[in-house]
Amino acid sequence: MPFVALLLVSALWGIHPVVGKVAEQELNPTALTVWRFTLGALCYLPFYGRFRRWFQLSARMVIFLGLGTLCWAMLYPLFYYQSLHDLPPVETLLIINTAPLLAAVFGWMFLRERLTGREWSGITLSFLGILVLVAGEWTGTHHILGVVYAGLAVLAFSAYTLLSRVMFKELPLLDVLVMTSTTGAVMLWVYTLVTGQFVPTANALGALTASGWMQLLYIVLFVSTLAYALYGYGLRRAPAGIGSALTFYPQVIFTALAQWLWLGQAPTGLTLMSAAAILGGTALVSLRLRKGESEPSG
Repeated sequence: MPFVALLLVSALWGIHPVVGKVAEQELNPTALTVWRFTLGALCYLPFYGRFRRWFQLSARMVIFLGLGTLCWAMLYPLFYYQSLHDLPPVETLLIINTAPLLAAVFGWMFLRERLTGREWSGITLSFLGILVLVAGEWTGTHHILGVVYAGLAVLAFSAYTLLSRVMFKELPLLDVLVMTSTTGAVMLWVYTLVTGQFVPTANALGALTASGWMQLLYIVLFVSTLAYALYGYGLRRAPAGIGSALTFYPQVIFTALAQWLWLGQAPTGLTLMSAAAILGGTALVSLRLRKGESEPSG
Protein backbone atom coordinates (compact mmCIF):
# COMPACT_ATOMS: atom_id res chain seq x y z
CA MET A 1 0.00 0.00 0.00
CA PRO A 2 2.74 2.61 0.74
CA PHE A 3 4.28 1.95 -2.68
CA VAL A 4 0.92 2.61 -4.37
CA ALA A 5 0.56 5.81 -2.33
CA LEU A 6 3.99 7.08 -3.38
CA LEU A 7 3.40 6.20 -7.03
CA LEU A 8 0.11 8.12 -6.85
CA VAL A 9 2.02 11.09 -5.39
CA SER A 10 4.40 10.92 -8.35
CA ALA A 11 1.43 10.95 -10.74
CA LEU A 12 -0.28 13.87 -8.97
CA TRP A 13 2.89 15.96 -8.97
CA GLY A 14 3.83 14.84 -12.48
CA ILE A 15 0.52 16.00 -13.94
CA HIS A 16 0.72 19.29 -12.03
CA PRO A 17 2.88 21.21 -14.59
CA VAL A 18 0.42 20.42 -17.38
CA VAL A 19 -2.60 21.43 -15.28
CA GLY A 20 -0.76 24.59 -14.22
CA LYS A 21 0.01 25.55 -17.80
CA VAL A 22 -3.63 25.06 -18.83
CA ALA A 23 -4.84 26.99 -15.76
CA GLU A 24 -2.73 29.95 -16.85
CA GLN A 25 -5.12 30.48 -19.73
CA GLU A 26 -7.44 31.98 -17.09
CA LEU A 27 -5.15 32.89 -14.17
CA ASN A 28 -1.84 34.71 -14.42
CA PRO A 29 1.10 33.23 -12.44
CA THR A 30 0.59 35.63 -9.52
CA ALA A 31 -3.13 34.92 -9.16
CA LEU A 32 -2.57 31.17 -9.51
CA THR A 33 0.10 31.22 -6.79
CA VAL A 34 -1.90 33.41 -4.40
CA TRP A 35 -5.10 31.41 -4.67
CA ARG A 36 -3.29 28.07 -4.55
CA PHE A 37 -1.80 28.94 -1.16
CA THR A 38 -4.84 30.83 0.14
CA LEU A 39 -7.23 27.95 -0.53
CA GLY A 40 -4.53 25.49 0.51
CA ALA A 41 -4.21 27.26 3.87
CA LEU A 42 -7.95 26.75 4.39
CA CYS A 43 -7.48 23.01 3.83
CA TYR A 44 -5.14 22.97 6.83
CA LEU A 45 -7.69 24.78 9.03
CA PRO A 46 -8.34 21.68 11.23
CA PHE A 47 -4.65 21.67 12.15
CA TYR A 48 -4.28 25.34 13.10
CA GLY A 49 -3.86 24.27 16.73
CA ARG A 50 -0.33 23.33 15.76
CA PHE A 51 0.47 27.05 15.60
CA ARG A 52 0.81 26.85 19.40
CA ARG A 53 4.23 25.37 18.78
CA TRP A 54 5.22 28.63 17.08
CA PHE A 55 5.45 30.30 20.50
CA GLN A 56 7.68 27.51 21.81
CA LEU A 57 10.24 27.85 19.02
CA SER A 58 13.56 29.59 19.35
CA ALA A 59 14.11 32.88 17.52
CA ARG A 60 16.52 31.03 15.23
CA MET A 61 13.85 28.50 14.23
CA VAL A 62 11.27 31.25 13.61
CA ILE A 63 13.76 32.92 11.25
CA PHE A 64 14.33 29.61 9.45
CA LEU A 65 10.56 29.13 9.09
CA GLY A 66 10.16 32.67 7.77
CA LEU A 67 12.93 32.25 5.21
CA GLY A 68 11.63 28.79 4.29
CA THR A 69 8.16 30.22 3.75
CA LEU A 70 9.55 33.01 1.56
CA CYS A 71 11.40 30.50 -0.61
CA TRP A 72 8.78 27.71 -0.79
CA ALA A 73 5.44 29.52 -0.74
CA MET A 74 6.35 32.72 -2.58
CA LEU A 75 9.51 32.80 -4.70
CA TYR A 76 9.45 29.18 -5.87
CA PRO A 77 5.81 29.02 -7.12
CA LEU A 78 5.87 32.52 -8.64
CA PHE A 79 8.93 31.66 -10.74
CA TYR A 80 7.70 28.11 -11.38
CA TYR A 81 4.35 29.18 -12.82
CA GLN A 82 6.00 31.95 -14.82
CA SER A 83 8.33 29.38 -16.40
CA LEU A 84 5.30 27.23 -17.33
CA HIS A 85 3.98 30.25 -19.20
CA ASP A 86 7.06 30.16 -21.46
CA LEU A 87 8.18 26.50 -21.58
CA PRO A 88 6.63 23.07 -22.23
CA PRO A 89 5.70 21.48 -18.87
CA VAL A 90 8.11 18.54 -19.15
CA GLU A 91 11.07 20.89 -19.69
CA THR A 92 10.13 23.01 -16.69
CA LEU A 93 9.87 19.87 -14.54
CA LEU A 94 13.27 18.60 -15.66
CA ILE A 95 14.92 21.87 -14.67
CA ILE A 96 13.04 21.98 -11.35
CA ASN A 97 14.09 18.42 -10.54
CA THR A 98 17.73 19.51 -10.32
CA ALA A 99 16.90 21.43 -7.12
CA PRO A 100 18.07 18.69 -4.72
CA LEU A 101 21.39 18.53 -6.58
CA LEU A 102 21.86 22.28 -6.29
CA ALA A 103 20.94 21.98 -2.61
CA ALA A 104 23.79 19.47 -2.25
CA VAL A 105 26.15 22.05 -3.77
CA PHE A 106 24.81 24.71 -1.38
CA GLY A 107 25.37 22.29 1.49
CA TRP A 108 28.97 21.87 0.36
CA MET A 109 29.43 25.64 0.09
CA PHE A 110 27.68 26.82 3.26
CA LEU A 111 27.42 23.82 5.60
CA ARG A 112 30.76 22.21 4.71
CA GLU A 113 29.05 18.96 3.74
CA ARG A 114 31.37 16.60 1.91
CA LEU A 115 30.64 15.57 -1.69
CA THR A 116 32.26 12.45 -3.11
CA GLY A 117 33.64 12.14 -6.62
CA ARG A 118 30.59 10.09 -7.62
CA GLU A 119 28.27 12.82 -6.38
CA TRP A 120 30.21 15.52 -8.23
CA SER A 121 29.97 13.37 -11.38
CA GLY A 122 26.20 13.11 -10.96
CA ILE A 123 25.83 16.85 -10.43
CA THR A 124 27.97 17.59 -13.49
CA LEU A 125 26.00 15.13 -15.64
CA SER A 126 22.67 16.64 -14.57
CA PHE A 127 23.75 20.18 -15.32
CA LEU A 128 25.07 19.08 -18.71
CA GLY A 129 21.52 17.87 -19.27
CA ILE A 130 20.29 21.36 -18.43
CA LEU A 131 22.71 22.82 -21.00
CA VAL A 132 21.28 20.46 -23.62
CA LEU A 133 17.78 21.64 -22.69
CA VAL A 134 18.80 25.31 -22.90
CA ALA A 135 20.46 24.72 -26.28
CA GLY A 136 17.22 23.28 -27.58
CA GLU A 137 15.32 26.36 -26.39
CA TRP A 138 17.79 28.91 -27.82
CA THR A 139 15.20 30.04 -30.34
CA GLY A 140 14.07 33.35 -28.96
CA THR A 141 13.69 35.58 -25.90
CA HIS A 142 10.35 34.03 -24.96
CA HIS A 143 11.75 30.54 -24.38
CA ILE A 144 15.00 31.70 -22.80
CA LEU A 145 13.01 33.71 -20.25
CA GLY A 146 11.22 30.48 -19.37
CA VAL A 147 14.58 28.82 -18.68
CA VAL A 148 15.65 31.81 -16.55
CA TYR A 149 12.42 31.68 -14.51
CA ALA A 150 12.80 27.92 -14.03
CA GLY A 151 16.40 28.51 -12.91
CA LEU A 152 15.24 31.07 -10.35
CA ALA A 153 12.62 28.60 -9.13
CA VAL A 154 15.36 26.00 -8.70
CA LEU A 155 17.45 28.44 -6.65
CA ALA A 156 14.46 29.21 -4.40
CA PHE A 157 13.56 25.56 -3.88
CA SER A 158 17.20 24.59 -3.29
CA ALA A 159 17.44 27.25 -0.59
CA TYR A 160 14.24 25.88 0.96
CA THR A 161 15.67 22.34 0.86
CA LEU A 162 18.72 23.53 2.77
CA LEU A 163 16.57 25.38 5.34
CA SER A 164 14.24 22.41 5.72
CA ARG A 165 17.09 20.20 6.91
CA VAL A 166 17.14 22.35 10.03
CA MET A 167 13.35 22.71 10.32
CA PHE A 168 12.61 18.98 10.07
CA LYS A 169 15.01 18.26 12.93
CA GLU A 170 12.63 20.07 15.30
CA LEU A 171 9.24 19.95 13.57
CA PRO A 172 7.21 17.21 11.83
CA LEU A 173 6.24 17.59 8.18
CA LEU A 174 2.62 18.52 8.98
CA ASP A 175 3.66 21.36 11.30
CA VAL A 176 5.97 22.80 8.65
CA LEU A 177 3.26 22.53 5.98
CA VAL A 178 0.62 24.23 8.16
CA MET A 179 2.93 27.07 9.17
CA THR A 180 4.52 27.71 5.78
CA SER A 181 1.27 27.43 3.81
CA THR A 182 -0.63 29.80 6.10
CA THR A 183 2.09 32.41 6.56
CA GLY A 184 2.91 32.02 2.86
CA ALA A 185 -0.64 32.98 1.92
CA VAL A 186 -0.33 36.12 4.06
CA MET A 187 3.04 36.98 2.46
CA LEU A 188 1.56 36.58 -1.01
CA TRP A 189 -1.34 38.94 -0.32
CA VAL A 190 1.14 41.51 1.03
CA TYR A 191 3.12 41.03 -2.18
CA THR A 192 0.03 41.82 -4.28
CA LEU A 193 -0.53 45.01 -2.26
CA VAL A 194 3.06 46.15 -2.74
CA THR A 195 3.05 45.38 -6.48
CA GLY A 196 -0.40 46.86 -7.16
CA GLN A 197 -1.93 43.49 -8.07
CA PHE A 198 -4.28 43.16 -5.11
CA VAL A 199 -7.56 44.07 -6.82
CA PRO A 200 -7.12 42.00 -10.02
CA THR A 201 -5.91 39.04 -7.94
CA ALA A 202 -8.83 39.31 -5.52
CA ASN A 203 -11.26 39.45 -8.45
CA ALA A 204 -9.57 36.70 -10.47
CA LEU A 205 -11.82 33.88 -9.25
CA GLY A 206 -14.95 35.71 -10.38
CA ALA A 207 -14.02 35.25 -14.03
CA LEU A 208 -13.08 31.56 -13.79
CA THR A 209 -14.95 29.08 -15.96
CA ALA A 210 -15.96 25.65 -14.65
CA SER A 211 -12.85 24.23 -16.30
CA GLY A 212 -10.67 26.85 -14.62
CA TRP A 213 -12.16 25.99 -11.23
CA MET A 214 -11.45 22.30 -11.78
CA GLN A 215 -7.82 23.02 -12.62
CA LEU A 216 -7.34 25.30 -9.61
CA LEU A 217 -9.03 22.84 -7.25
CA TYR A 218 -6.88 20.01 -8.60
CA ILE A 219 -3.77 22.01 -7.68
CA VAL A 220 -5.14 22.95 -4.24
CA LEU A 221 -6.75 19.66 -3.19
CA PHE A 222 -4.56 17.08 -4.89
CA VAL A 223 -1.14 18.71 -5.42
CA SER A 224 -0.94 20.85 -2.27
CA THR A 225 -2.97 18.72 0.17
CA LEU A 226 -3.67 15.07 -0.68
CA ALA A 227 -0.27 14.43 -2.26
CA TYR A 228 1.59 15.59 0.85
CA ALA A 229 -0.63 13.43 3.09
CA LEU A 230 0.10 10.39 0.91
CA TYR A 231 3.78 11.33 0.76
CA GLY A 232 4.06 11.41 4.54
CA TYR A 233 2.14 8.12 4.83
CA GLY A 234 4.28 6.37 2.22
CA LEU A 235 7.67 7.53 3.48
CA ARG A 236 6.90 6.36 7.02
CA ARG A 237 6.24 2.83 5.75
CA ALA A 238 8.52 2.34 2.73
CA PRO A 239 12.33 1.97 2.68
CA ALA A 240 13.88 5.41 2.10
CA GLY A 241 15.58 4.52 -1.18
CA ILE A 242 12.53 2.89 -2.75
CA GLY A 243 10.24 5.66 -1.50
CA SER A 244 12.48 8.34 -2.99
CA ALA A 245 12.72 6.52 -6.33
CA LEU A 246 8.96 5.90 -6.59
CA THR A 247 8.19 9.55 -5.87
CA PHE A 248 10.89 11.19 -7.97
CA TYR A 249 11.71 9.24 -11.12
CA PRO A 250 8.24 8.52 -12.61
CA GLN A 251 7.18 12.19 -12.42
CA VAL A 252 8.67 13.11 -15.79
CA ILE A 253 6.88 10.15 -17.42
CA PHE A 254 3.51 11.31 -16.09
CA THR A 255 4.29 14.88 -17.19
CA ALA A 256 5.30 13.78 -20.69
CA LEU A 257 2.17 11.63 -21.07
CA ALA A 258 -0.14 14.40 -19.82
CA GLN A 259 1.58 16.97 -22.06
CA TRP A 260 1.18 14.69 -25.09
CA LEU A 261 -2.44 13.67 -24.40
CA TRP A 262 -3.71 17.06 -23.17
CA LEU A 263 -1.61 19.57 -25.10
CA GLY A 264 -0.62 17.45 -28.10
CA GLN A 265 3.08 18.18 -27.50
CA ALA A 266 5.40 15.18 -27.69
CA PRO A 267 8.85 15.55 -26.06
CA THR A 268 11.61 16.37 -28.55
CA GLY A 269 14.79 14.35 -29.02
CA LEU A 270 16.81 16.98 -27.14
CA THR A 271 14.33 16.83 -24.27
CA LEU A 272 14.75 13.05 -24.04
CA MET A 273 18.56 13.44 -24.10
CA SER A 274 18.45 16.02 -21.33
CA ALA A 275 16.05 13.84 -19.32
CA ALA A 276 18.47 10.91 -19.52
CA ALA A 277 21.36 13.11 -18.33
CA ILE A 278 19.40 14.82 -15.54
CA LEU A 279 17.83 11.64 -14.17
CA GLY A 280 21.09 9.72 -14.59
CA GLY A 281 22.97 12.37 -12.65
CA THR A 282 20.31 12.33 -9.95
CA ALA A 283 20.66 8.55 -9.67
CA LEU A 284 24.38 8.98 -9.01
CA VAL A 285 23.59 11.33 -6.14
CA SER A 286 20.70 9.18 -4.88
CA LEU A 287 22.33 8.29 -1.57
CA ARG A 288 22.65 11.97 -0.64
CA LEU A 289 19.06 12.60 -1.68
CA ARG A 290 17.84 9.78 0.55
CA LYS A 291 19.74 11.13 3.53
CA GLY A 292 18.94 14.84 3.21
CA GLU A 293 15.85 15.08 1.08
CA SER A 294 12.88 17.19 2.16
CA GLU A 295 9.71 17.57 0.17
CA PRO A 296 9.92 16.87 -3.56
CA SER A 297 8.73 19.75 -5.67
CA GLY A 298 4.98 19.86 -6.17
